[in-house]
Amino acid sequence: MKATIPSTLLLLATCLIAGAQDTEIHCADGSRIRGSLLGIGTDRIEFGADFLAAPVPLRLDQILDLTLPVHPAQAEGDHVATVTLSNGDVLRGQLNGVNEAEIRLKTWYAGEMVFNRKMVDTLEIEDRPEIYYTGPSGLDGWVQKDGEAWTYENGALRASSSGSIARDVKLPARSRIAFDLAWRSNPNLRILLYSDSVEADTPSNCYELSCQGRHVQFQKRWMKDDRGGTVSLGDYASVPEFQSKEKCRIELLVDRKTGVIRMLVNDRIVGRDWKDDSPELGTMGGGIHFKSLDSSPLALSRIEVTSWDGMLEGTPVPLDEGFMDEEEPPAPPPEAEPDPTRIRLRNNDRIAGEMVAIEDGKVKIKTTFGDVTLPVSRLRTFALRTKEARDPANWEMGLYEIPKRYNGDVRGWFPDGTCVTFRLTKVEGGKLTGTAQPFGTAVFDQKAFSRIEFNIHEPDFEKLRDTLGSFR
Repeated sequence: MKATIPSTLLLLATCLIAGAQDTEIHCADGSRIRGSLLGIGTDRIEFGADFLAAPVPLRLDQILDLTLPVHPAQAEGDHVATVTLSNGDVLRGQLNGVNEAEIRLKTWYAGEMVFNRKMVDTLEIEDRPEIYYTGPSGLDGWVQKDGEAWTYENGALRASSSGSIARDVKLPARSRIAFDLAWRSNPNLRILLYSDSVEADTPSNCYELSCQGRHVQFQKRWMKDDRGGTVSLGDYASVPEFQSKEKCRIELLVDRKTGVIRMLVNDRIVGRDWKDDSPELGTMGGGIHFKSLDSSPLALSRIEVTSWDGMLEGTPVPLDEGFMDEEEPPAPPPEAEPDPTRIRLRNNDRIAGEMVAIEDGKVKIKTTFGDVTLPVSRLRTFALRTKEARDPANWEMGLYEIPKRYNGDVRGWFPDGTCVTFRLTKVEGGKLTGTAQPFGTAVFDQKAFSRIEFNIHEPDFEKLRDTLGSFR
C-alpha cells in the first residue's frame, strides 16, 4: 500500500489545532493515537501526545484518517440546497445561482462554491429545519440510569452492556430523529421518543420502538389522570439490514398531530407507516432514550433532531409484498424519468418552465404563461439532465462527467455525514486549501470537518475502513 503525496503540500502549522489533545489518528495497522496534530509534511504527520516525551513523525502512507473536534454548522438562510456530485460527494449550502454551465452554492465553510454542472448529479432543496440537537460531542446533557453502560468515543455513544441513556431534546410536535447505528451480530435495543421523563427507565408517556433481530415494532405508553395503558401501533416490520449489515442510517419521522410515524433505513421506507389513532391521549414530553438490551456492542453517531414539515414522500412497501425471507431488501421500483422542462416544488406541484435566474433568494422561472418568481425555499428539485446523458455509453456527448482522481486526494467528512474530495495543497491559519475538478480551488474552514481520510484511492485502505466501520 503506497500513497504519493504531492510535494506542494505545505507544513501544517500548529495553529490548525493548537496544542489540544482532541485529535485522534487511525493507522493502517489498527493502532490509534490521541493527541495534538502538529504538522503535515510531504510524507509524514508530526504528532504530539501527553504520553510522548517529544513529538513523533508518522508515515502518511500508513494513515487511514484523523478525527477532529466536532463544531456545529453555522446555519444561514431559509433553505438548504444539497448538491450531489457525480463521484458521490455531497455538499450543502444556500443556492445562489444556476445556469447551463454552473451551479453556485453559498456555504459557511468555503464561501461561494461554483460547481461545473456537468459534474453535478442531483440538486435538492429543503426548508431549513429548526435544529433541536446534533451530536454527540460528549456525555454532557445525557442521563444514564444503569451505571456506565454508555461511553463516548470518537464522535459516538457506545454501549457494551445493557443500559439506557436519555436526553431531553424538547421534541416538537412534528419531528425528524436521525442517527447512524452500528452493531455486532444483531442490534437489540429500544428507542423511546417523546418521553415525559428522561430520569425514568420506564416513562409513563412515550412512543417505544423495539428492535430485535430483524424486526421492529412501535408501541405507545400513555398515562392521563388515572387512566393509562400500552397499545401497539401496528404490525411488526422487517429490517433485513439488521442481519446483512453492521451499520445503517435510521430516520424516524413523527407527526404528533396526525399520529403518523414513518421509519426509514438507508433512505428505504420500512414497512407500512405506523399510526397512533389517538394521538391526544397521554402527556408526552420531549425526551429520547436509547436502551441497549444486552452486551452486544452498539454505537450511535451523527444524531440529528430537527423539526419536520409533515410531508411524506415515497410509498411504503406493504407487508404482504415485503421481503421477510430475503437477505437484502428489494430494489425500489424505478422512478419516472424526470422531465427537464418541469420544476418540482416543495408541495409536489410541478411547473413547466425554465429557470432563468436566482437572485436575493428568489428564483425566476420562464413559463408559457409568463415569468414566475418564487422563493428558492419553495423549490424541491429539478432535472439537471436527461437519463440518456447520464448513461456512460453516451458520455461522449459531454453532458455528464466523472471527476478525475489525483494522487494526494483526501476526503473531508462533515459532521452530518456528507463529504467532499479534494487535493490538499495548503494548510494555514485553520484553513485547508484544495482543488478538485467539480469546483476548482476552494478554501475550507477546518472546523467544518469531523474527519479527514488519507490514501483514499488505495483499495486496501478502503477495505480496511469498511471493515473497521464505527468500532475503530
